[in-house]
Amino acid sequence: METISTLPGGWVQDAAVLLGGISLSYYLRKRATNGRAGFRQPPSLKGLPILGNALDIPLHNCQQEYSKWAKELNSDIISASALGMNIVVIDTLSIALELMDKRSSRYSSRPETVMAKDLMGWDYLFAMLPYGERWKERRRMFVQHFRPADTSIIRPQEHEFVGRFLVELNRTPDRLFEVIRGSIGGFIISLAYGIPIKARGDPHLNFSEQSVRTLAEVTTPGSNFVDVLPFLKYIPAWLPGAGFQRKARELSYMSDKFRSSPFNEAVSGFGTSLARPSFVSVALGAIEENGADSENQKQIIKDTAAMFYGAGTDTIVASTLSWIWVMLKNPQIQARVHEELDRVLNGRLPEFEDQDQLPYLMATLMESMRLAPPAPIGVPHRSTEDDVYGDYFIPKDSVIIPNVWSMLRREDEYGLDAGRFNPDRFLTPDGKINTNVLDPHVAAFGFGRRSCPGAHIGRSMVWLAAASLATVFEWSEPLGEDGKPIDQPEDYETGLLYQPNHFKYEFRLRPNAQDVLSELEAQQ
Repeated sequence: METISTLPGGWVQDAAVLLGGISLSYYLRKRATNGRAGFRQPPSLKGLPILGNALDIPLHNCQQEYSKWAKELNSDIISASALGMNIVVIDTLSIALELMDKRSSRYSSRPETVMAKDLMGWDYLFAMLPYGERWKERRRMFVQHFRPADTSIIRPQEHEFVGRFLVELNRTPDRLFEVIRGSIGGFIISLAYGIPIKARGDPHLNFSEQSVRTLAEVTTPGSNFVDVLPFLKYIPAWLPGAGFQRKARELSYMSDKFRSSPFNEAVSGFGTSLARPSFVSVALGAIEENGADSENQKQIIKDTAAMFYGAGTDTIVASTLSWIWVMLKNPQIQARVHEELDRVLNGRLPEFEDQDQLPYLMATLMESMRLAPPAPIGVPHRSTEDDVYGDYFIPKDSVIIPNVWSMLRREDEYGLDAGRFNPDRFLTPDGKINTNVLDPHVAAFGFGRRSCPGAHIGRSMVWLAAASLATVFEWSEPLGEDGKPIDQPEDYETGLLYQPNHFKYEFRLRPNAQDVLSELEAQQ
């Protein structure tokens, strides 16, 4: 798979090559970030001249490193600087809500991602757009056609692709990671475009995954020097230190193909027997009914549809895999989930109407989300005005990072066992969901005007996948040479996405599940 690597040698070598640019950038940014009289910026580690904290800023396990900084500095809001760029990291939910929700007019933009947007052509994704009219148009388009109250398009496809997930897993139980990505990714592409998706080896699915992985790598904070010094986008590719220009040129085809290929197929099938209900078909139908500016509206539809896969697949897959992992490591809790499902469903597959009768399952999903939010440092915001919070000055154009992982592990919020998996913390003594305990989804799906508009789709798909999987299968760690289950340590990806790396497991059909599975196979 083609990906973009970080520049060889990291910050120091690039700084040596581009020292003049660094010095200029530092001087200009330093002038712009001088604090207001009487206020100072949030606490930070001691930095170096010009470089600031550039050598300290983590590229991996960011959430854990920032959490250590907050403890070391004894502050719930901390800062860092890199070549004059100001970064503010928030460690508590209350501060995140104050700044990004209550003061959303100042904190709803996005940091510059020159490599991805300007050099590689990803400037149409509304999750990356700065706050403004283009962003509003695309978000409005999504919300208009996928309101939480209207699930007529979503529910049938959720059931279809969860059924595919169960059937494919039964056929190839040793390929869990591949099967879940194929099923969830297929669901997202089908929901966006209404085009047929193969269970295995689908070209749209394969290319989408490749593109999103590449995009995630180039947007990792600190991975590309040009994001810190945007004027470097104008230097020629042959200049030493400008390898990013050559890589961007090599892979820029991805952004157009990612947006155009499935959309063109969806448009060609629109109004035919091949089309199925989807975001594109519903949005195109609305254009015809309203007689709107069709070309402009089609472009907005095209851009918005492209966001589905990038925003939806990774988070749903990561959330589901994390839940499977904690169930694997806690067999007694998995057994309680099975007992609740058997008692309520009596052998049938779950329906969404069953959610209120399955509080323990919901508690396990909430606890899994709390300990393993798929976006552990969220998606960074950017301040568009100077601001003051408490005694601290936050300069305009600061990068605001909500440390969601740390927020959801705070002992003052979840108790002294906040680092332990314990679904009972979300239940009342009589076994119902305790609404007085903070729901981790409040933080996990973003803040303010930039919160995820498709959060309801992600939550419902993860719930159905988990409930259906536990109805049909049970799973455990394989036995070692001593006849006991092997003990696998926790091993998660260390980038912007937080999900388990590959682990060993054994899936088995549950008693009386074969009839349900045979029925699903007949529907495929």
